Amino acid sequence: MSPPAPPAPGVDLTPITDVERLTGIRQATLRAWERRYGFPRPLRDSHGERVYPPDQVERLQAAQLLIRAGVRPGQIFAGAIPSVLQPPAAGAPSPEQQELIALVRDYRVADLHARLLLRLMDHGLRRFITAFLAPLALALEAAWRAGALPLRSLRLFRQLASAFLQARLATVRSARDGWPRAVLAAIGDDADPLEAIMAEVILASLEVDCIPLGGGIPPQEVAAAAADTGAAIVLLYLGASFPRRSLKRTIASLQAGLGPDVALWIGGAGARMAATPSGVLLLPSPDAIEAAVLARRGKA
Repeated sequence: MSPPAPPAPGVDLTPITDVERLTGIRQATLRAWERRYGFPRPLRDSHGERVYPPDQVERLQAAQLLIRAGVRPGQIFAGAIPSVLQPPAAGAPSPEQQELIALVRDYRVADLHARLLLRLMDHGLRRFITAFLAPLALALEAAWRAGALPLRSLRLFRQLASAFLQARLATVRSARDGWPRAVLAAIGDDADPLEAIMAEVILASLEVDCIPLGGGIPPQEVAAAAADTGAAIVLLYLGASFPRRSLKRTIASLQAGLGPDVALWIGGAGARMAATPSGVLLLPSPDAIEAAVLARRGKA
């Protein structure tokens, strides 16, 4: 096998220790994949240590997401992340979504922001999320999985859309305490912050008092926050790579710390792939939130 081509001048190379930190893949595993599959194909620095070009780091990050979702490394590296990145069966993106995907790919941030504002005026805030932004986010993710959009562009969109919604939260938060009160948290290394902020905006527009905890928080802390605030709802967002075998244990740990009247809801990419655990309501998309809130209020 021929050695990898040297990178273009000025390209930053990432040491193996940083690749481990950025991807969550152990150094021993990286070396094993190198021997077994011929990928990754690191270069060597002046001390003979492995260093990785940016495109290989990006591929490794994508591979880690797939492995956590249950895809075997042998499938992924048969062609160094080939057709397993194809999206699940779904309709093709609309002409408008194709245009917006191109804006994201070309880093046309001002044009994308203007389009978001236009659609917000067209739809109103809640429908803007359910009918426009959430489907667009799925179309962009599908484009990434198909290899038509780099991971950096997908992350750019998520960052811009999250900031766009954050700027509108102040306009929908009630001046008084809403009911019910909901604690929101994300679980899993790849939990999408955009999905959580979409949920928070929808809940706030329905006069639900939201307590957003962000990501990386243990279930026991989520339960403690619900007890501290008297929350009636706990909404967890799961990343696509959240291990299915861990879901039952996580839910049981959380439910053990919640009062009997606290509703537990799960959203995010993980919710779209999970079977419904006992005592849990799955919210596969943002448009399911309003019905869930109305049903909750009806039980009060």
